[in-house]
Amino acid sequence: MKILVWTVSIILGLIVAALAFVYLSPDYDVYFVRSESMKPAINIGDMMIAGPTDAGGGIAPGVIVTYELGNNLITPRVLYIDGATLIPKGDANVDPDPQPVQVSQVRSRYLFKIPYVGYLAGFMQTRLGWLLIIILPAIVLAGFMVKGIIKEKTKNEHRVNNVVKTDMSVNTTVKINSPLKAKLSEALQDYSFSEKRVVDGKVKHKNHLTRKT
Repeated sequence: MKILVWTVSIILGLIVAALAFVYLSPDYDVYFVRSESMKPAINIGDMMIAGPTDAGGGIAPGVIVTYELGNNLITPRVLYIDGATLIPKGDANVDPDPQPVQVSQVRSRYLFKIPYVGYLAGFMQTRLGWLLIIILPAIVLAGFMVKGIIKEKTKNEHRVNNVVKTDMSVNTTVKINSPLKAKLSEALQDYSFSEKRVVDGKVKHKNHLTRKT
């Protein structure tokens, strides 16, 4: 379980770091798709990552771009280019966009998408979404990490206590038994063992302790 928790933490950390880099970088943009004009290539709810216009060969027919039109951002495919003007068209639209676009209006070039993340991002903007997607998983993950740390600490303390108990037992045995053993050996020097027993009225040998004379 500990390895799983750390693995998930590392993966989530890398994903968050990568998205943060893309979001904060001036050369890259993150868009959440809210139109069906580019179906099936890009769908509503997808998160789209876009880069500099000169990335991957620059702007050319067939390339998906994002351009500014007033206060709106439009993402079509370039149908063809005429000098400094390009004609855009959404994949799901029958006709090209009614208004030609100047190359200078193009803000970024499509790189890749992450499906359905836009729905998740929209849900995260609500109080319930923030609680369920951010706060609750963070608490659970932190709980697993703290539990692992406490378990490891307890295990180490048990090891230390066992070592201390063993060491004290050995020292106590040496301190108590050594003097007793010496005294017992000294006392037994005045005695000798013999073996006597009586069988059918006759004296046979049997274990017997007698004092030396």
